[in-house]
Amino acid sequence: MSVRVRIAPSPTGFAHLGTASTALYNVLFARKEGGTFVLRVDDTDTERNRPEYEALIYESLRWLGLDWDEGPDKGGPYAPYRQSERVDLYRQEAARLIKDGKAYRCYCTPEELEAERKQAQLEKRPYRYSRRCLKNPPEGRSVFAVRFQVPGGEVRFTDMIRGEMKFDTDLIGDFIVMKSDGYPVYQFASPVDDAVMKITHVIRGEEHLSNTPYQLMLIDALGYDRPQAYAHMPLILAADGSKLSKRKHPEANLILFRDRGYLPEALLNYLALLGWNPGTTQEIFTFEELLESFSFDRVQHAGARFDWEKLDWLNGEWIRRLSDEELAIRLQAFVPELDLETIRRAVPALKTRLPRLAQAVDYLDYLWKDPSTPALDPETAQRVRSAIEVLRETQWELEPIESALEKAVEQSGVSKGKFYNPLRDLLTGKKVSLPIHYAFALLPKDVALSRLERAA
Repeated sequence: MSVRVRIAPSPTGFAHLGTASTALYNVLFARKEGGTFVLRVDDTDTERNRPEYEALIYESLRWLGLDWDEGPDKGGPYAPYRQSERVDLYRQEAARLIKDGKAYRCYCTPEELEAERKQAQLEKRPYRYSRRCLKNPPEGRSVFAVRFQVPGGEVRFTDMIRGEMKFDTDLIGDFIVMKSDGYPVYQFASPVDDAVMKITHVIRGEEHLSNTPYQLMLIDALGYDRPQAYAHMPLILAADGSKLSKRKHPEANLILFRDRGYLPEALLNYLALLGWNPGTTQEIFTFEELLESFSFDRVQHAGARFDWEKLDWLNGEWIRRLSDEELAIRLQAFVPELDLETIRRAVPALKTRLPRLAQAVDYLDYLWKDPSTPALDPETAQRVRSAIEVLRETQWELEPIESALEKAVEQSGVSKGKFYNPLRDLLTGKKVSLPIHYAFALLPKDVALSRLERAA
């Protein structure tokens, strides 16, 4: 059977970094095997789902170049690809389980179930549902959930990262598959969709490893073929070693990386290295190189901590790989106040200094913001006047400006730092800027000289 893989994000908040990581590994495997990558939207949480969050998932993955072959916006042979549009299927399958004696209606109230849990705590035993509604259901109730009857025994499967896995289902109580509102739980909808959509390999985060025995019991009970294999990728952890949280960690937000000026190529490169070791010293990988090198036997088991410094370094390396023209084009979105030609002139100096595209603002905002004018002591004011004198007659291009300023420094008898620092401050309002001749050349000549003259 041709390889078919999928991701199934929930549109209940901003697009998550973990979604991108999982999508990357799925895409690498699908493309390497000549298979199909499916995007399925798990939108059965009716209270928290928002269409704008679904749109963010599409936007974020496309920004990274992780496009899909089938999905809600594209259709495909197994449409629909939103779980909210497949609820009738889940209800039919739940009814089939009940008919076959593999599931039953549970009329227990939340209060009754909570009382069972508390009793288990008092008795210091793991909680499992008592099967009250299987043995002696209460009469006169009409509201029910559907609960799967766990058959007992062992569930075994092959994980492409962890090898042979086995779970003792005697430790698992009968679990809900359809809630009383008629909507499926994740544990039910996901394996039904995987089976019906002919998903051959389930590649997902490690947090789903414990879900697998539940889902395989359901697949077996419904008579579907199991996926050929599973792969549970290591978690991306925050710097403190905790699991990335949408609420606690800004790095969980995928769009944040675009807005801060990380290149999609760099982020994909970094995400690949967060869970996989190429076995060489190579750290910079194009997508094509990842495609050639990636294999599950070099995926690590332990979670990987997110490291902003490493990502900044990697992103800087990718920025320097861009042509000057490509970098100028990509910078436009971050400095919309400037025309493309001005950005082109700044690129050679920016290229060696930027860890992120958004940092270009720190270097260039003096071009549209007029800095304040500090008071100067008499000696400094005299040096500023000497700079004005040599620059007034200078051709307004990089090399002539640099030569004129060096001449003024030589005549002043002070160091370059002592001469240039006040000029930089007057010109840009900053202690750190592009090289001084760039800082001058990017401004119109009359504007640059007027900023010096105000102080001198």
